[in-house]
Amino acid sequence: MSNNNLQLQPIGFANVNEKQGKYEIRIEERFRSALKELDKFTHVNILWWAHLNDNDEKRSITQIENFPFFYGKNTPIMGVFATRAEYRPNPIALSSAKILHIDLEEGLIRSPYFDALDGTPILDLKPYLPMTDLIKTADYPDYLQHWPRSSEEAIEWWEKLAQEDDL
Repeated sequence: MSNNNLQLQPIGFANVNEKQGKYEIRIEERFRSALKELDKFTHVNILWWAHLNDNDEKRSITQIENFPFFYGKNTPIMGVFATRAEYRPNPIALSSAKILHIDLEEGLIRSPYFDALDGTPILDLKPYLPMTDLIKTADYPDYLQHWPRSSEEAIEWWEKLAQEDDL
């Protein structure tokens, strides 16, 4: 395989029903043995393909402006590599999620929340490791200092933003 001919295949798909609070990943049968011991971890990093944004137009976007819901009203024009936007040259997204339960036979991972949509192709899973994933000195740019400092705090923040957006 050459460097210009990458091949990706989903290992599973997101099963999401936000109204029911259902956030699951169903792993394809041939990959279910790869879940062994993942249930010993509290959290998982999920790499997924933003399939709804996989088109030439969205892949050609290199900068984002006027994205107030997520980044705030006074943000500068940002390059996509400075964002978590799903439209980018390769629409690969990353979510970290709490593991509530893993059913090895069914290949099902349940979580209280992750930010992929129903039917989203899952590319890979990696255990969340504080040793490599937690950086205590990490910080935001000045214009994002209003953001929460953890995923746990972000849940309430997102809910508040969503309520304000509905008004």
